[in-house]
Amino acid sequence: MKINPKNWLSRKRITWVAIIAAVLIGGYFLFFNKKVVEETLAVHPADFLQQVSASGKIVAKENLDLSFEEPGQVSSVNVRVGQNVYAGQLLASQSTGQLQAQLAGMQAGIQLEQARLDQLLAGNSPEDIQTGKNDISLAQQNLDNAYISSQNILDNAYTALSGAYTQTHYIQQTYFNSGDLEVIKVQAALNTINDNVKEAKQYLDNAKNSQNQTNWDIAIAHIVTDLNSTYAALGIIRQTCEEGLYYTRVTATDKASLDTQKTSINTALSSVVSSQTSIAAYKVKITQAKDALVLKQAPARTSDIAVYKAQIAQAKANAQNVIAQLNKKRIYSPINGVVTAVNAKPGKVFSSQDVAVSVISKNNFEVESYVPEINISLISINQETEITLDSYPTAVFAAKVISIDPAETIKDGVSTYKVTIGFNDNNDPRIKSGMTGTITITTERKSNVISIPQGAVQIKNGQKIVRVKTSAQAKEVTEKAVTTGSVSSSGNIEIISGLDDGDIVVLN
Repeated sequence: MKINPKNWLSRKRITWVAIIAAVLIGGYFLFFNKKVVEETLAVHPADFLQQVSASGKIVAKENLDLSFEEPGQVSSVNVRVGQNVYAGQLLASQSTGQLQAQLAGMQAGIQLEQARLDQLLAGNSPEDIQTGKNDISLAQQNLDNAYISSQNILDNAYTALSGAYTQTHYIQQTYFNSGDLEVIKVQAALNTINDNVKEAKQYLDNAKNSQNQTNWDIAIAHIVTDLNSTYAALGIIRQTCEEGLYYTRVTATDKASLDTQKTSINTALSSVVSSQTSIAAYKVKITQAKDALVLKQAPARTSDIAVYKAQIAQAKANAQNVIAQLNKKRIYSPINGVVTAVNAKPGKVFSSQDVAVSVISKNNFEVESYVPEINISLISINQETEITLDSYPTAVFAAKVISIDPAETIKDGVSTYKVTIGFNDNNDPRIKSGMTGTITITTERKSNVISIPQGAVQIKNGQKIVRVKTSAQAKEVTEKAVTTGSVSSSGNIEIISGLDDGDIVVLN
């Protein structure tokens, strides 16, 4: 069959026109012939709430990180995490042995000075005078005995020095006889020990020949120096024995002999220093005994009494200074609370920058929340607040606003203001520091208020109006002018005037 192209194109065009017409007719019925469902609302007076919600975090009202005022080694920690503490309770201490001894000495001195003042005021009997003389004699005898004892101690020290030289000379001759750097070090140390031995003998012989206490003092001072120098030289030689080829060349026995010599020198040094300290102490006691006797023999004078009182006052002030230093070595809790962290450990060195113990107030928690500036004008002190914690989503905790920061805090580029919320019941055991949740602050509460959705209020000719029907089924709609007020948290707007209880408002 032969098809005429003109007829075929004509029939195709007619088909497309029919399809387009059908689409247009269907679109009309679909989009323009919908039946609109009307929504209405019967208004009645009810409670009207305006609220602001924000996230918040529980913090202790007092959260203290406590540190030692001065660096030192921790000697004791008296609390553990979770322990309740009271204000003034000792939490941790640093080593205070030296300060305690110093304080004890000062307190004893204060008592002694006070006793002397009392004795001065009371007057002295012949027996008191004789006692004073006896004190001087006893102190002098103790001093003489100390010097006698020091002679034996210095002889032993010289023997230790000589023994050290003999042993080191043997080691030098046995092992260090080449020309390397280690030999030079050992030879220099040996020369030092030899010089110390010679100097010690010189001053010791001089003191023995003169039997003068001053010469004994000089001998003691020089031999202390010689012993320290010899100990250091022995250390150099001993260390050199561990270097290079001498590590295996020097026998363990000879190394041990050097360690023995170091111990001998150190023991001798301790004995000489102890003797030196005893002599100095006895000299002080002689001076004190003589001063006491002078006071006993002299009549009490106003100036003497004033001096004693001033000395006592000064001694007490010094003691108070030591007490203050002791307190810097101790940490006391400034509040009644709970320990939340204990970083201090016995034996560990802590500086004044290290947090040793952390304490928070007990049953005294607050919630901190940051409210955007758009809502901050609605919030004021004492406003009722409800808190819902993430840990207890079904529980509501009553609270109120207790403070609003005057300065802004930038959060994620937005100006916010910190609002602090206080719980009405801080004794609730569920409340713990660090918990998070949502706070809802009631900024306005009204009763018997008619409110409708904001969208139901229209502006016509510059006036707010609401469309009202006489009943939900009525077709006739009238317009009522209204006066509006605040907007609630649910989005309803307060109708101050223009609507009555039971009015049917058209919402769309």
